[in-house]
Amino acid sequence: MHRGFRRKNFVCNLSAGKLIISAAIAGGITLNPAVMATLTGVGLILKAVASLKKFDKKMERANLAHIEYQKILDKIRFYLRGEDFDEKVFLDSLKMKDNFITDHCMEIPLSVQRKYDKKFAQL
Repeated sequence: MHRGFRRKNFVCNLSAGKLIISAAIAGGITLNPAVMATLTGVGLILKAVASLKKFDKKMERANLAHIEYQKILDKIRFYLRGEDFDEKVFLDSLKMKDNFITDHCMEIPLSVQRKYDKKFAQL
């Protein structure tokens, strides 16, 4: 999800910037205000859509969940390598992190849930 939001944010901002810059260039070359207004308007609308969708906030939330779950996997790896393991402390920590992530991060989109079910439900 993080990669998808990052890609959408990048495409929207890049496209908006290119449209506004090309509007300035095309308006200067053709001296036609209609061309400049059209390209600038489309660029500004695209930038507004990107900010209304709040891709940057969604990226932060998805990244937080990814990092926290990666820490859990690292702890399990350390345990498998022979480090001391306190099951109660680990499960309490896991429960706290899981509750925090489900409360503060976003819900899993239906499309991602379907892909997950399709890939792993049949195992």
